[in-house]
Amino acid sequence: MNPIDHETNDARFGRFAQTDRRANPRTPTALTATIRASGEVRRIKGEVADVSVEGCKVFTWGLHEGDEVWVAIAHLSPMPATVVWSREGVVGLRFKNPLHQSTVTHLGFL
Repeated sequence: MNPIDHETNDARFGRFAQTDRRANPRTPTALTATIRASGEVRRIKGEVADVSVEGCKVFTWGLHEGDEVWVAIAHLSPMPATVVWSREGVVGLRFKNPLHQSTVTHLGFL
């Protein structure tokens, strides 16, 4: 996987943070994710930029809004999620089942 230039991405995608409508706070991370679209065999690697109880932002390619996926973050078991937005190598995932806040906090320390 290519290294990610976070400063460039933060500058390019900072405008999305200005319209943030999320109810739950995000925890910044730099964790590896493995994503598999439902019904697909191939797996996509990505880097989780932040996570909340309801979802996460992942730097990755090949996913589109509305895709149903399974995502494994760090050492967690794969969990079902939906791609709720996709823009230029970054996707937003909404978990089908919310994470416990203690899990989100733990991921922030990895």
